[in-house]
Amino acid sequence: MKRIKIIIHKLLYPVLLLMFRTFKAHNIIFYNEMPQLDENAIFAVNHSCKYDIPYTCEVVKRSSYVLIGKQPLEFIDRIAFWLNGTVWVDRKNRNDKKKATAKMIELLKKGANLVMFPEGTWNLTPSNPMLPLYWGVIDIARKSGRPIVPMILEYTDENCYVAFGQPMFISEKDDKGEKIRDLDDRFATLKWLVWEKYSDTGYNSAEEWETEARRRVADYPKLDYRYEKSVIRKEYISADEVFCHLKNIEPKLNNSYLFNKRNHD
Repeated sequence: MKRIKIIIHKLLYPVLLLMFRTFKAHNIIFYNEMPQLDENAIFAVNHSCKYDIPYTCEVVKRSSYVLIGKQPLEFIDRIAFWLNGTVWVDRKNRNDKKKATAKMIELLKKGANLVMFPEGTWNLTPSNPMLPLYWGVIDIARKSGRPIVPMILEYTDENCYVAFGQPMFISEKDDKGEKIRDLDDRFATLKWLVWEKYSDTGYNSAEEWETEARRRVADYPKLDYRYEKSVIRKEYISADEVFCHLKNIEPKLNNSYLFNKRNHD
């Protein structure tokens, strides 16, 4: 039955493109062409505003399921995503995330394309090109045997610049940590290339960016940005940061194992 659903979504794709284009508010400008693919793939995209999903579905030029966190949505958006093909996930529920992961792997194995936003939420930080990436995209690529295609969307008032990276293939022997860092590096490189080529990208000050960030949030009233900030992946930079909580614990006999573990690691 699911293969039939995939076929139906592919047949609906031209109609959905017309629907998504009603949301269009920017000129789409390609930094480069999408790499040629002989199979279905995972399109991993940065996330920073309400236009990311409809623009991605348009520029990849192929029907793709989209991983979307459960959240309040405008009615027309919910209808469009349902027609397009969506994998819904509660980003704070471990069991729900496992079910969503299994569904995405199954869809990929059956020939569907997938759009994912590995940051897990909108990136509206003034200094980080990318938020810490969730590692699930690596697991899904490994278990489905499908490549990851990194993709960047960079916005100005009038334009949306699109840049593609080369496909990443993940094998069973690959280290997951190394691969997520590799993907992060590819995202950052694509962003820098776009910033370097197009002079109208980027912001001159933190205050200018904060104004833009507030505008993007206000542009989608349904967005619960406090919740969105709460699902940003926690990333520890060093062992000292990971174990900093031990500084506030008074060593006693019943908690001494914590300190011993730190020393042994």
